[in-house]
Amino acid sequence: MKKGGLFKTIRVLLVLMVSIVIAVTLIIMRPKAERQVPPQKGRLVEVFPAKAENVQLLVESFGTVAPRESLKLVAQVRGQIVDISPDFKEGGFLTKGTRLIQIDPRTYSLEVTRREVQIKQSEAELKRLRQEVINLKSRIKIAKSDVSLANNEYLRLKKLIDRKVIAQSQLDKVEQAYLASLERLQALENQRALIGPQKEQLIATRDMANVMFEQAKLDLERSNIKAPYDGWVLDKSIEVGQHVNIGQHLGSIYKAGELDIEVNIPTKEFKWLPAGMGKDASVAADVVFRNTGDEQVWKGHVARVKARMDERTRTLPVVIEVDHNADTAFSEGGIRLRPGMFVTIKIKGKAIDQAYILPRYVVYPGDVVYTLSDDRLKVKEVDILRTYKDSVIVNTGISDGDQIIKTPLSGAVDGMKVRLKE
Repeated sequence: MKKGGLFKTIRVLLVLMVSIVIAVTLIIMRPKAERQVPPQKGRLVEVFPAKAENVQLLVESFGTVAPRESLKLVAQVRGQIVDISPDFKEGGFLTKGTRLIQIDPRTYSLEVTRREVQIKQSEAELKRLRQEVINLKSRIKIAKSDVSLANNEYLRLKKLIDRKVIAQSQLDKVEQAYLASLERLQALENQRALIGPQKEQLIATRDMANVMFEQAKLDLERSNIKAPYDGWVLDKSIEVGQHVNIGQHLGSIYKAGELDIEVNIPTKEFKWLPAGMGKDASVAADVVFRNTGDEQVWKGHVARVKARMDERTRTLPVVIEVDHNADTAFSEGGIRLRPGMFVTIKIKGKAIDQAYILPRYVVYPGDVVYTLSDDRLKVKEVDILRTYKDSVIVNTGISDGDQIIKTPLSGAVDGMKVRLKE
């Protein structure tokens, strides 16, 4: 080996040895690790303050809107439809007195005229009879005078026949004349006796003519069908030119501004209803219609409570009346309340003074809530008055200002350290 190569090898070995010595020295002299326990800061939580308030309880149910007063139109006379109001169509609005349907009135108008003529004829017959009575009285008066004269002549001649001044044949002629005058008087008296029944018959004929005249006018009036009130058209089943018979269905309408909803209240909700509901007390209720996420609300009130419970569902039927004009006034969304809508009814129930409304998720099994006090969790047992949807109404167990923990916690224990999330 050459001398230069040897020195180079020795230099490398010396560098390696020095490196090893330094590494071993650093390992031996390194500081020892000490065990440290992290400080307990507590779990992060969010809180909200408890605040008592006066709570208006709601009793909620569902029902379908129905008209309070509806009318099925039927033909009361037969005939051809000659005219229909342009407003008489499904969904159309009608004002009171609007002519909806006109059945051909000509036949009924002629019948009214005919009955008027019959009345005039009856009146003329009665007038003739009254004049006949006057004439008959005069004839009877004359006939009585004739009988009296004939009787006097007969008595006078009879005295003469006793004296044999005149012949018997002459007396017989006078007697015949007397009897004839009696017969004429009796005929007139019989004729006068028949005047009464004749008069009664003519009066009855006139009265019947009046009845038939009123019937004819009624039929004429019925040929013109009018709206009895402001309302909406539910359906129409006839057209112009169609012939209808008595009793045939023509359409249906319902009275505007008068809508009802019947809902069934479960027995467990009875205690939240106000006292005196359905009697003299007026209980308000909201009628809510939900449409693709939007809510339309109309005002109403409890009109009546039905006399018996529903035997099938064991619920109490309650009728809600919608305030007037709810079906004529359009809401901001362009919707008006109408029959057939499925709506939610919120009846204003009892009022509770100084209660707490808490989110349902902050109440844990056992009816407890977690509160924050001096960075410690405190478990409080509460008295739940009512659970309604996502809320819980609490009347005792917490106080105003209590910091209710709203952060979900599992395995929480009373007194555990927590810290408020900034």
